[in-house]
Amino acid sequence: MASFKKKVVAFERIAEVESVASVAPIIGDPRLGSSPLELIATHMPELTVGSTKKVGSSQDVSGGYQVGGVYEVEVGQIKSNPFNPRAVYTSSAVNDMAQSMSNNGQRVSATAYVNDHGEVVLIEGETRLRGARAAGLPTLRVEIRPRPASDRELYEEARAANVERRDQSPLDDAIKWKELIEKKIYPTQVALAKALNLGEDHVSRTMSLANLPHRIIHSVAENTELLNHKMLNAIREYWAVKGDEDTLELILEVAKTGMGYRDVVARRKSAVKGPVKRPRSKIEKLTFRGAKGEFKSFEEGGRIQLVLNGLSVDAAEEIGEKIKALFSKD
Repeated sequence: MASFKKKVVAFERIAEVESVASVAPIIGDPRLGSSPLELIATHMPELTVGSTKKVGSSQDVSGGYQVGGVYEVEVGQIKSNPFNPRAVYTSSAVNDMAQSMSNNGQRVSATAYVNDHGEVVLIEGETRLRGARAAGLPTLRVEIRPRPASDRELYEEARAANVERRDQSPLDDAIKWKELIEKKIYPTQVALAKALNLGEDHVSRTMSLANLPHRIIHSVAENTELLNHKMLNAIREYWAVKGDEDTLELILEVAKTGMGYRDVVARRKSAVKGPVKRPRSKIEKLTFRGAKGEFKSFEEGGRIQLVLNGLSVDAAEEIGEKIKALFSKD
């Protein structure tokens, strides 16, 4: 697949081309000598019209790319960002991108750099790359940027682009930050927070989301309206109490009914407390000297309770003496 290089041409140069073309013979008449394209190529070789170059061919070790240029690069020749800030890609998101690119074309160029082997390595644009693959598109439009000076710079440049487009979720951050610290790209959470200009408490809370199982993560990721810190932390706390299956059911319920994070917090608190146990009791209705009441006996603790209302003073003294007579005076 040929690749076309976009190049900005000054107005004055365009005028020169038009001037050359105006005196050239008609294309296709062999009796009249050189065609306009040949004349333009002779006078201004840097503006050869219609020329194509297969960038990244085996014959061109440098790759043939220039920083600032925009190229149509074969999908199979593009390598993913090894420090891609995105960690979760759902099938629905990739399919949506594939359909959009098929119907409307690629709206925004991906960005990439060229490595020492002349290979195109993405900085950002992984969803577009996966969408192009899913749609069977032959090429992806890529803008070539300067090669990042370090793995850290590569990650930070890609994440900044995602944050600007609001494509970066707390789940992505949690998983990637854990990975970056494990690989010593950042030595500590404190160093990571400082590099990204984030609060240490924010980084700590976000990274706790990485403890969620993969099935929980992917279930939440399918519902983009749930991908905010408050809801994700509420779901994580619920999962810590109720486990995988109940949490998966909760996520479906939240997505279906529009429950807020406060509702999830309340559900978790209720699960922690458990159902309220009421002591079982046996109640007998009583009457004594015209007074009515009830006698309760409780299974838990072996308790009894006698209540009589409407007793006269004499009746109250009489029944009190009878009850006290049941107990030893020792």
